[in-house]
Amino acid sequence: MILMSNIFLSIRGRILVNVEALNMTESVGNYVKHRRVPVIMPGTYTTYFVPAVSGESIAHGYQAVLAEEAEKNGIPVCNLCKKGYFLKSTNDKVFESSFGIKPPDSEADFERTVISKCLVEDVGGFLYAPRAGGKNVKRTSNFFVGYMIPTKESLEGTVIEPQLHSRYALGTPFVEREQMGQMLYYVELSSAVYAFSFDLDSKFIGRTTFVLEKAGEPVTFRQGDSREKRISVSINAVSNFLRETLFGAKRTRFLPVVDWESMIMALSDDVWTTPSPFTTNYTENSLRKLEKTNENTKLFVYINPTLLEDTSVYVKKKTEELLNNFYEALEDFKKRLEEKGDVNIVNWQEFKKKKLEEFLDRKVNELVESGDLKYVSKVQKKYADFIETAKGKENKVKIYYNFEECVKEAVEEAKSRVSKE
Repeated sequence: MILMSNIFLSIRGRILVNVEALNMTESVGNYVKHRRVPVIMPGTYTTYFVPAVSGESIAHGYQAVLAEEAEKNGIPVCNLCKKGYFLKSTNDKVFESSFGIKPPDSEADFERTVISKCLVEDVGGFLYAPRAGGKNVKRTSNFFVGYMIPTKESLEGTVIEPQLHSRYALGTPFVEREQMGQMLYYVELSSAVYAFSFDLDSKFIGRTTFVLEKAGEPVTFRQGDSREKRISVSINAVSNFLRETLFGAKRTRFLPVVDWESMIMALSDDVWTTPSPFTTNYTENSLRKLEKTNENTKLFVYINPTLLEDTSVYVKKKTEELLNNFYEALEDFKKRLEEKGDVNIVNWQEFKKKKLEEFLDRKVNELVESGDLKYVSKVQKKYADFIETAKGKENKVKIYYNFEECVKEAVEEAKSRVSKE
């Protein structure tokens, strides 16, 4: 019998999300609020209340993808989970609605039944807590997610801004005459570079955990289903989830503009978590940790190639933008003088030369001292140093400049480590 390797997949990344309403909280009248969390800035220990996306929101997205992947591959999913209602064997009524049978009497049989009949509850866990004084059964999730919060470098510049919208139209029978106008409402939006985290541990997928004497025992599956297949499907779901960023609320009318800044997918045979991406040091920290602790770990690293452009390219682009704006404003000013008949009063060439010199002195200095340029330079240096340090370690660290390619090869490597029992 060949024992299956334990697959531990640890993902950390930095993701730019513009104009998002991915995680909202309560409504106050016609005002819908974005989730906020307190974050302490390292060094100053100043606390900021910043926009965030909860781990529950991210977990819901992954489990929705997992349910779809399971159905495609012939692995059972309960009636509620396949519809996106992750109540997960909460009580007797939920269990009966999910599986169409009565709950087993023993705790061990209850867990085995749920695991064998629903991949989502096998991987994502459940808590059975009937009110009638029955025995509770708990299964801890085999995947772990954290809140998405703004990264250190972008935290101070993060804002939450309400946007005005309206419903209904005057002139229809659905709006009373007494009403002065359309129904107005506000939705808070935010933009930030968020830190992302996700771990998947295959150790107990398809195995019992609740009853001490039976912990770790494999569950018997129906034909066409197996522990090996379940792990592969769970990994595939991670791939689809990442590529399409399938998480968050209000996506039908507030679909955000998303771009990954960087990401590390660490594949190991035992628990090995990638360091926090809160700062750009996480690439360097991951490499240092890999050198000190190794669980047959391999790093698949994506770095957005635009971050590696020479800062002179950034300055050139910004300077071109500034000059274009300057000349447009100057031409507009000249047209206004012509309309007023005053264009001949001004020595246009001398005026133009003087204003251009003043503009360049002021704007170029502002650009050189700008936070944008400092951010680009700092982040660029961190990633460039990491790439240099990683040279010669290609057997343990693979660097990609294409996000889809990075995810695809990491997933293929993970699935290749899954062996039949």
